[in-house]
Amino acid sequence: MTAPRLEIDLDKIHHNARELVQRLGKRGISVTGVTKATLGSLEIAGALLQAGVRGLGDSRIENIEAMRRANVLAPLTLIRSPMLSQAAQVVRYADVSFNTELDVIGALSSAACKAKRTHEIVLMVELGDLR
Repeated sequence: MTAPRLEIDLDKIHHNARELVQRLGKRGISVTGVTKATLGSLEIAGALLQAGVRGLGDSRIENIEAMRRANVLAPLTLIRSPMLSQAAQVVRYADVSFNTELDVIGALSSAACKAKRTHEIVLMVELGDLR
């Protein structure tokens, strides 16, 4: 009996991402590749970027930090609301974050001013499991 495992085909990821980039680009839409559930895999990030995605998104700031520390220069987006305690870390490593809480947005603004850095915010409306 073999252990469960994932087989990731980087060529297929690249091909599918390139197809999306080309098809959506004709309509003026740019693509952000999401590395969620891959622990910020540099191989997957590289395949997405080589395919022409505009930037990368992940749901964990630790994965974004790992990509930034590995010199991923593309725009990086935190695709969930960060915890209040993560504001400085989010501003340091992510270019954009999705947010639902005004107090977190205020903390991000303060951290960005302190770091003399621009941090973009996408405001989300929380609908529980319906979002």
